[in-house]
Amino acid sequence: MIKFTLGGVTVQQAKFKQLPSFLAAQAQAALVSLGTTVAAEIGASYAQRSGFLASRMVVKSQPRKNAARVVIANTAKYALAYEFGSKPRTTKKRGRRGRMPAAHNFVPRVMKAREQLVPRIAAIMRAEGLTVSGA
Repeated sequence: MIKFTLGGVTVQQAKFKQLPSFLAAQAQAALVSLGTTVAAEIGASYAQRSGFLASRMVVKSQPRKNAARVVIANTAKYALAYEFGSKPRTTKKRGRRGRMPAAHNFVPRVMKAREQLVPRIAAIMRAEGLTVSGA
């Protein structure tokens, strides 16, 4: 067994051990900023008849030990039906009651936000001296 002892490595080791939590904190801040912007954008895109859907947009910050997480949600009971629509409805006597067409406001905007997040996270990692490829 060969053993090497290098001077000054303990400082770098300590910094390296703290890197995941530091990067997670930086990414969390970027996620909260982007999540708030996207939630406001989604709320503004909803039909403004009563404003209930827009008022129910929520951004929850849920940081983890070495990970960043933000949940963007709409807590209105009918938000899912508004986003994805409903099938045609009829009565027992075959009377037509129509259907609700899909609005597709929420999902496309969240997908775009995810695409915008990748370069932000890559920039945070590059600022710490890490090499990032494919972003």
